[in-house]
Amino acid sequence: MAKAIALRVLHSLVSLLAVLLFVFCLVRVSGDPLDYLLEPGASESQKEALRHLLALDKSVPEQFFAYVGQLAQGNLGISFVYRVPVTELLADRAPATLSLGAAALVLIVVLGVPLGIYSARWRGTGFDRAVRGGAAASQSVPNFWIGFILILVFGIWLQVLPTGGYGSFSQLILPAFTLAIVAIAGLIRLLRSSMIEELNKDYITFHRIKGMPERKILWKYGLRNAGLTTLGYLGIVVAGTFTGSILVETIFNWPGLGLLFVTGIESRDFGVVQGGVIVYACAYLLVNVAVDIGYLVLNPRMR
Repeated sequence: MAKAIALRVLHSLVSLLAVLLFVFCLVRVSGDPLDYLLEPGASESQKEALRHLLALDKSVPEQFFAYVGQLAQGNLGISFVYRVPVTELLADRAPATLSLGAAALVLIVVLGVPLGIYSARWRGTGFDRAVRGGAAASQSVPNFWIGFILILVFGIWLQVLPTGGYGSFSQLILPAFTLAIVAIAGLIRLLRSSMIEELNKDYITFHRIKGMPERKILWKYGLRNAGLTTLGYLGIVVAGTFTGSILVETIFNWPGLGLLFVTGIESRDFGVVQGGVIVYACAYLLVNVAVDIGYLVLNPRMR
């Protein structure tokens, strides 16, 4: 098992390096940041001086290897726009993204798991059809559209929840639900399918013949075995919940990493964009490695 884990970590490091190289080159063909940093009509001497100050006068390979050397020392560079270390910017914005992701993850588990279980238990009933219909509808539209609808209904028409901002629990509700709704729908459909297959097995029938309470059968035996099937999906959900909030944070003006990433792209702030990609990529890779380890631990046949 140790060899499999080491190989998976090595693959993740190679993937991270490939992503970093791709983004490093991509941001440099997106435009010149000097057009944003300098006033219109700046002289060529001013441009050259600033380009030299930002080390943009070197070749792309030289810039890349210099940046990798900085990363090895834990340095993500300096923001062109904010003129502060990128690590400091990311540290300031991370709590907002983490709180939004944690709230969305709680909604995903609290709503997705029981709805998926009881939709399988009562399959074919009106409850099952309603849950499946809601899940299909939620997955058929992008989450930013759902966010606009929630703002329109609860923020403008009913005026019971704020439409943006950060700092209070009420401001967290709409963005958290917007971020969670698509993942809830996916979890319901996947868990329902796995639970139906599990509930048709002989050992479940045996427990029912013995008179075991249905609730115990569902939650102790059915969910435990069906949960292995959904483990990989939950790993993607966890990573996506904490790193896929770019559009949601932009819609609700939530001051997290996603909003910082968008403003970095708009202003061609290379350091912020590269730092954001590294954070997102590391989060995905770490979660994927954790899921692989979980499979090895929970399923002896994979070892």
